[in-house]
Amino acid sequence: MRRYDIHYLPIAEEDLTEIVEYLLEHGVNFANAFIDELERLEEQLSMFPESAARSRNKKLRSRGYRMIPIGEYLLFYTLRYERIYVMRIIHGKRNYLSLL
Repeated sequence: MRRYDIHYLPIAEEDLTEIVEYLLEHGVNFANAFIDELERLEEQLSMFPESAARSRNKKLRSRGYRMIPIGEYLLFYTLRYERIYVMRIIHGKRNYLSLL
């Protein structure tokens, strides 16, 4: 079975760093749980890149954005040229439309 490569945009890498740093302030277990869940989702996406829901927002859907939850966060990605591009990882309570 084909596995898709996953590439994080620089801003998504910044998001990830900020999330892990924030979670570490609240305990190593929170950060580790988030990282474990992210690794599980990466494994799933690399095998089934179209398994996540397309965004319900018309503008994001037209850009090919898909969204998958990771705890309280939302991982937004697109699938292009047989690669997965992680665009952002944003807390679900934030106005993510203004950040994408």
